[in-house]
Amino acid sequence: MLTIHANAQVTEWGLKAGLNLSNMSIDDANDKTLRTGFHAGTFVKMPFTDVLAIQPEFLYTTKGVTNSFSNIVAAGETNFNLNYIEIPVNLVYNLSEDFEFHLGPYVAYLANVNVDANTEILDFINIDTGGNIDRDHFRTFDFGLTAGLNFNLQQFVLGFKYNLGLTPVAKDDFPARQILDDARHSVIQLYAGIKF
Repeated sequence: MLTIHANAQVTEWGLKAGLNLSNMSIDDANDKTLRTGFHAGTFVKMPFTDVLAIQPEFLYTTKGVTNSFSNIVAAGETNFNLNYIEIPVNLVYNLSEDFEFHLGPYVAYLANVNVDANTEILDFINIDTGGNIDRDHFRTFDFGLTAGLNFNLQQFVLGFKYNLGLTPVAKDDFPARQILDDARHSVIQLYAGIKF
């Protein structure tokens, strides 16, 4: 009689949330400060084998950058806050029972935008230009790649990821494009979660 032993491959789902540290690549800027934000949502891990799985996620995530500039005539700061509904699809490779490597693409839908821009001309004229830049000035969809490590602590997870945007954030021929040029998102995520 032949007996076959197979490890159980169980689909798991869970909730996760964490910190975002985001930036964009902007030319000719004196200072590009990491924006602190967050992400939160749900995930489903579906194993193929003992070492490979696919893990789609559904997240609400905040991204952006603070851009400061200064020249002889003017100085100012622009805060770009862009909020997305994001769907990463990760290929999961189990490096060990409790340690995983994640790699895959993501697509994100721009839910809303808040831009706060202040410029001071000749040290005494203040101009607030943030109201002139709205959601219509940015691309509706963002595409990119994500990679990271995940630690399984029984039913809890801890991890970090790096997301690299592949498409410019701002649309052509709009004020946001004049500031951001072809800048793309760059986000570090630190998170914790629970599996069910």
